[in-house]
Amino acid sequence: MEQKKGIIILMSAKFSFSVVQSSRALYIFKKLKEQFPDTYIIMQKNEEEKIGLENLIQVKPIIPISGKFRLLKGMAFKLQMTLLSLWYIVSKRVDYVILRGYDTILLYPFLKILNIKIYMDYHGIYKHELNQQNRRLRAFFVGHIERLSLYLADRIIVVSGGVITQIQEYKDKCIYMPNGIDIHKINDTDHACSIKLPGNKKIIGFIGNWEQFMKVEDVCECLKYANNCIGVIIGRGYKADHIMNKYRDTENIIFTGRLQQEDVYSLLHKFDICILPYDKDDKHSLYPDYFSSRKAKEYIAAGKPVIVSDVEGRESWLIENQNCLLYESGNPKDLAEKIDILLNKEELYDKMCTNNRDLSKNFMWDTIIDQSGLIRDIQA
Repeated sequence: MEQKKGIIILMSAKFSFSVVQSSRALYIFKKLKEQFPDTYIIMQKNEEEKIGLENLIQVKPIIPISGKFRLLKGMAFKLQMTLLSLWYIVSKRVDYVILRGYDTILLYPFLKILNIKIYMDYHGIYKHELNQQNRRLRAFFVGHIERLSLYLADRIIVVSGGVITQIQEYKDKCIYMPNGIDIHKINDTDHACSIKLPGNKKIIGFIGNWEQFMKVEDVCECLKYANNCIGVIIGRGYKADHIMNKYRDTENIIFTGRLQQEDVYSLLHKFDICILPYDKDDKHSLYPDYFSSRKAKEYIAAGKPVIVSDVEGRESWLIENQNCLLYESGNPKDLAEKIDILLNKEELYDKMCTNNRDLSKNFMWDTIIDQSGLIRDIQA
């Protein structure tokens, strides 16, 4: 049988196993390379991480993107990546390409002409996020680009059932592959984090980039009502400066900002309860089983009980009273009550810890990629 050749292309992500977008592509790349040795991956060079992988192609912008005119410089880098990707596609004579992001659209016509199979790694309608940020003009153009990309793709790799619901007309092209985790990396850490926590309080934790669909204020506000608890909120993102300024004088909240992955996992093991505060007013929350958050899987891999908001989009595999408790999104008093229930019902708490450790084994990257059928589809 002829050996398939492929290439994974990310225009906007730097090489890193700490960033979700980059790490997802890298884990898929490592797995595919086991089956198809002539598999390559192209992404932006990361000057801070020097990890070398065979067949990894890191691209350094000809014009540094930092400083003034970042938008224009970013567009120039996208063009640089597009031309370089085309050169590798032709020179390596690849059979398939995996693309992520609307900024790969210029590659599609050439791939169609060359009869190369296109896999689109799709994570939901980005236009919705832009509209909620009142970036209407950009949302208009992105919406048209996404529709064209979905139409031209031969297969669409989706991270959740909710994403399939968004694109029902293409459900027959979809390959289901949620985000995975490296359980061993999470649980084998012996790293000592520099963030010091009080030893006499229960730790209520939240980890991740603060996406627009996360209502981080619920975690902050609930600590006004939760007894003998301190909140540790890791990361930055949507409205981060506003939220951190609002609660900077609150004694029982610690904002760590962005941390190295080793520090994050070190803190995670000190959490008593982890929160998934999805926002009921976000459009993504309306699609059942839409979210496929890596943080949710990191929580359960560490054996932590979870409290998640009761939106339709929450992960369907988090079963109430088995893996989690539900609280009313936007109601921090209800969240505080659920924290109190978990901390005072030892049998329920211990059951969730055990159940979640067992459940996390379903989300190891090797398992997820094998079950997705992606390898069989490429071979076919």
